[in-house]
Amino acid sequence: MNLNLKNIPNALQLAAPYALLMLMFVLDNIYLSWTAVSEIRPGFTLMAIFYWAIYRPTLFPPLIIFIISLAMDIANGSALGLHCLVLLPIYLFIRRQRRFLYEQPFFVVWLGYLAVTCAANAALWLLVRISQYSFDFTLNYSTLTAILYDIAAGVFLFPVVAMLLYFIHKMLPQMNMRAGDIK
Repeated sequence: MNLNLKNIPNALQLAAPYALLMLMFVLDNIYLSWTAVSEIRPGFTLMAIFYWAIYRPTLFPPLIIFIISLAMDIANGSALGLHCLVLLPIYLFIRRQRRFLYEQPFFVVWLGYLAVTCAANAALWLLVRISQYSFDFTLNYSTLTAILYDIAAGVFLFPVVAMLLYFIHKMLPQMNMRAGDIK
């Protein structure tokens, strides 16, 4: 059986990244239980935002990131705008670093994701503490291990998710290039 991508309509091809982002959003809200910590949250949505900010930023404008962030706040029961304060600046920063990251080997992109997930988890922890009016910024052992497990799970799952996103990216129709765009 030969799969010919030319038979798939463009609208269906363009819907695939959004459907996958929604799946990752759902996976972010399903807690993976493990005996060492109460829950592990790898940050699937952050993986998708990171990938698309590098390889197809026009697909997800900042408004979409804002809406996803608000939906994450509602689903998690956190203060509205909390994830927006983390994901939007990260998205905009990665878009600015796109020229550098686009031509790099995967290992460099993976290290970039490691830095981004560390920054996102640290910023999210800090903003949660501030939003709860708890200005005690000491880390106890259980909180630190939970953050480290989240980071480790995200870093180890990123290659698998990036491969899936890569196949979706290659399935998308080619966009018209403007002068100065990255191929």
